[in-house]
Amino acid sequence: MIKLLRVDDRLIHGQVAVSWTSYLGADTIVVANDKAITDKLMQMAFNMAKPPQAVLSIKSLDGAVAVINNPKHAARTIFVVTASVEDARYLMEKCPSIPNLCVGGVRQAPGKKMVERQVYLDGKDMKGLKEIHAMGKDVYLQAVPTEKKLSYEDIVKEYNK
Repeated sequence: MIKLLRVDDRLIHGQVAVSWTSYLGADTIVVANDKAITDKLMQMAFNMAKPPQAVLSIKSLDGAVAVINNPKHAARTIFVVTASVEDARYLMEKCPSIPNLCVGGVRQAPGKKMVERQVYLDGKDMKGLKEIHAMGKDVYLQAVPTEKKLSYEDIVKEYNK
């Protein structure tokens, strides 16, 4: 069962590896990222950062779709992490079992506006979030499980300030 899909451009780091995995009770972390599948340094860093009790699976976007949609993984508690809203939208379209989207760390870049500490979005990101929300999915922003959630409506409000 997919517990959560999170957008975090750093993919696996302390918040993801410890806070979210523990909070969700995830036994499997799927990193869905086309770059990470060929980057040995990233793979090594992710393996070192992951909690010892969790299985780490680094997949391309299409590979992640295959894992998520495979009924043999239904008994697992899976936490999926991807680097962008665009990648999250792709996964949501292909995997109806993903219940929600948590936007986490998205670093500042040209053309991006700060929505919340550690989260910067642009028009393309907002369009993707709107499309995911229109699918009937719960979209929210939350850095760590102990912090307050910012709803989709609040994300839009903050972006439009």
